[in-house]
Amino acid sequence: MMYPYCHYPFTYQQHSRSFPAIDTTTFIQSVGKVEFLLQQSQLLMKQLENQPFSYQLMDAAQKSDQQAVDHFIQSIPGLTAVTQIHYSPTGVVFQLQSPGVSDEVKCCHVSIVLKWA
Repeated sequence: MMYPYCHYPFTYQQHSRSFPAIDTTTFIQSVGKVEFLLQQSQLLMKQLENQPFSYQLMDAAQKSDQQAVDHFIQSIPGLTAVTQIHYSPTGVVFQLQSPGVSDEVKCCHVSIVLKWA
């Protein structure tokens, strides 16, 4: 296969962009917040390994009793970061949200998706 030859000279113009100075402060704070969320997710996973607890949670979800599902999760000692729980007949999604790096900005979240059927 032959490629056509370009008869016109190609000139490359480099555009200079100015970027702000790199400041890693917020990024490093976000990493710390995610580490906290991972610790929170470990608390959640340990409790979900408890068969009687998981049975009660799944039973409440099957009955569409959101208040009971929320109560079970809120009853886990030390767990403070779960902000939303969504479930279906096949699984559950836990959203863990960090406190913001600043008062007005939430920086990070972790979603845990588990299959239960």
